[in-house]
Amino acid sequence: MADDEADTSNILPKRTVFYCGACGMPLEYCEYGPDFETHCNPWLKKHDLELYKELRGNAAAAASKDAAPEKPPRPENPWTYEERLTEFYKKYVPEKLDNVPALLEKYAGKEEKLFQALVQKYGEEPEDPYDAYDSEEEDEDGDDVEEEDNDGKPAPSASERRKRRGAAAKHDDGGVATRVIVQKIAQKKRRQLTVITGMETVPGLKLKDASKAFSKKFAGSSSVKKTAQGADEIIIQGDHVYDVAEMIVDKFNVPDSAVFIDIGDGEIVPLR
Repeated sequence: MADDEADTSNILPKRTVFYCGACGMPLEYCEYGPDFETHCNPWLKKHDLELYKELRGNAAAAASKDAAPEKPPRPENPWTYEERLTEFYKKYVPEKLDNVPALLEKYAGKEEKLFQALVQKYGEEPEDPYDAYDSEEEDEDGDDVEEEDNDGKPAPSASERRKRRGAAAKHDDGGVATRVIVQKIAQKKRRQLTVITGMETVPGLKLKDASKAFSKKFAGSSSVKKTAQGADEIIIQGDHVYDVAEMIVDKFNVPDSAVFIDIGDGEIVPLR
């Protein structure tokens, strides 16, 4: 009796196929036709809303999953000086965040000089989300959008705001603006080091020649090293901060307005 029974194990279960009343195709294939949006979808939504939600809802969810994440809205304004300095310190020296209000008060009206000095010492500023939108606008139309700041004056363009966050500003002739920072670093057993950054921005100066001149002047070792950010620095044995700064002005013909002293706790002041 069992031998006479048909083997039904390979038979697929019965399936109900629904056809679109607009194009005549099975509903799963409507989307490949030319009338999917204009005829098929409206027909299915009208005649079987639940089936429409089941079929089209799954497709919309899959498309949404594959889509790029939605971009956050553009900030209304660029960072203030306080926000810029806070983000800068968060990136490089978070332990000095408490110094932000005092520094801004000290450099009121000279904030850009402060940022120039900080950039020279630590590296580029974090990008302002406001500028990121301007970057995309420039990529699309090739032009900067001129705006006005809170004082009614033309605000710097996106490219100008990004430039001021660079390691060094550039002259119109393509050269790099000179900006040198001198600081003292304390080591163990009361040893002191004088560290100079930015000497590579001095036109026509070779760092090794400058290092030899410092070594001869201060009768101690002097060497050229790379910082963690990849910038060059000259390290001199001993505490010669102010003498070194004066020598940079007198011997290497660097304008005193381009020489800064790091006096500690994140404070960088002009030599004169």
